[in-house]
Amino acid sequence: MSELPRLMLALAEGTRQFGFPEEIALRLQLIVEELFTNTVLHGHGGEGEAAVTCRMAQHPSGILLCYTDAAPAYDITRAPEQTASEAVIGGLGIALIRGLSQEVHYAWQDGLNVYEILV
Repeated sequence: MSELPRLMLALAEGTRQFGFPEEIALRLQLIVEELFTNTVLHGHGGEGEAAVTCRMAQHPSGILLCYTDAAPAYDITRAPEQTASEAVIGGLGIALIRGLSQEVHYAWQDGLNVYEILV
């Protein structure tokens, strides 16, 4: 979790370089924060040294985010939908990711979760 602030700064800088408005940068940061937190807390059970990669590229419809981690396989596109009234504290991250994204794709490749998210 100690790397999260550095990751957020890198995402903000990348979106500025691409010329996207701050709204897109904030949306992207929130999505990555949810993914990263889920990776660390749920995938690895807390702090650790497991690698996470996060790349972004310009796309005709926005920014394409590619996020990978080595946590156990977990497909957020197949996770059940939750509403605020159904969720326990902290249980809305996946719904938030889906709601802030234009598209979300998942693959399990070479022992990695690979999320491609169009923001």
